[in-house]
Amino acid sequence: MARESVLFSNEFRHGGIPTENDFAKLYNLFNATYDLEDDPSIADIMIPLVYEQFGYWESEFEELARVWALFGDPTLGRPIAWADVFGMELEKAARAALVLHGFAVHNGGHIDAALLDAPHMQDIFTKVAPRQELEALMRYFTVTVEGARDLGRLAPAVASNRQRYAFNPFVAKPLIDLGRRGVWAPQSLLVSRAIFPTNLYYVGMRQWGTPFAENLGTRVEQYVGRQLRLTGGDHVEGEITYGKGDKSVDWIWVTDACVILVECKSARMTFGAKAADSSLGTIVSRSIGKARTQIDRTAQLINERHPAFRHIPADRPIVGMVVTAEPFYLGNAGFMPEYGPPSKTPSQVVSLRELEDFVCLDEAAAADLLQRTLEDPEKRTWAMANVMQDLGDLGKNPLLADAWKRFDFLDPTDTDAIA
Repeated sequence: MARESVLFSNEFRHGGIPTENDFAKLYNLFNATYDLEDDPSIADIMIPLVYEQFGYWESEFEELARVWALFGDPTLGRPIAWADVFGMELEKAARAALVLHGFAVHNGGHIDAALLDAPHMQDIFTKVAPRQELEALMRYFTVTVEGARDLGRLAPAVASNRQRYAFNPFVAKPLIDLGRRGVWAPQSLLVSRAIFPTNLYYVGMRQWGTPFAENLGTRVEQYVGRQLRLTGGDHVEGEITYGKGDKSVDWIWVTDACVILVECKSARMTFGAKAADSSLGTIVSRSIGKARTQIDRTAQLINERHPAFRHIPADRPIVGMVVTAEPFYLGNAGFMPEYGPPSKTPSQVVSLRELEDFVCLDEAAAADLLQRTLEDPEKRTWAMANVMQDLGDLGKNPLLADAWKRFDFLDPTDTDAIA
């Protein structure tokens, strides 16, 4: 509602202070305005809804820890000059975002810079985050009404009947300057999320373009390898080059029970694809579809005993995992033609977030779970997160726990602090 008001209203469209009934009427009108086609497909109905809602149901610990683990760690790939964007190192920006989120929550969404002079704030500057870092990120996060409209105009277009799912400028700039009315966070939840990996991708693309995308692809691949080796150790081998420079999947994990072929994809769903427009099939084919093909090709080379793959055993089942940097919701469902045909090799689409939980199992348990899932006609259509729900608490992922320490003021086991 805040997005619609800022993007499309003006100072003359009002009749006093709106009531709760006014807001209820506006919400109903908003939902009724953006109807789909007369004969919508399952993808038309499901894809926009899951991308609109699912991300807000996930805990923040994994997303915030991955800020450093994937985008900050200089050993994964070329270091990224985040200080050129935020005016500070990435881990400091993430820490400041958490403080600003708490600031917004405790002040009803009002970001009053004068409160930074209050006595009770001084301990925060010495124990949590320096004042200059909070002020710098506050400036970066803040946009005027006209600036928000400019962001909306620059965003990729979405069909008129799917504008509900179009770009929200408050996702990128969660604070709005209303002049004499002050600076506000229309949705306080978006303040910390503005530094989430999903947003950092677009920040990086705007700042550095293709070189950033290439660097991120390398980082995702190396990050997945590190995660796999938490449980697979030296049973996990990197990609194999064969023939005239052809390459296998990114990682080959040989367990006692099966060989797991892992292909990584750093590409995201575009705004149009998330709204289930005509580009959905092409976007999925470019990422998940290509990964499935790569898994099938590598499996064939192993089974045919190609010289470059003879050290990989062919006496046990071969299964696959497509690991995506961001979730491809319903990627395993199998009932939407837009998501393409399944691979010939039994495979599961898994997000980085799901992989981070999966590798908390020991190697035998992980291989067994993947095999049993792929053999089950129902569970193989589920997200891995749903498959693992019955396993209980597996503890914190070690790489994420180490990354969280970069923020050095919150205990990741303290859920009240993270909320």
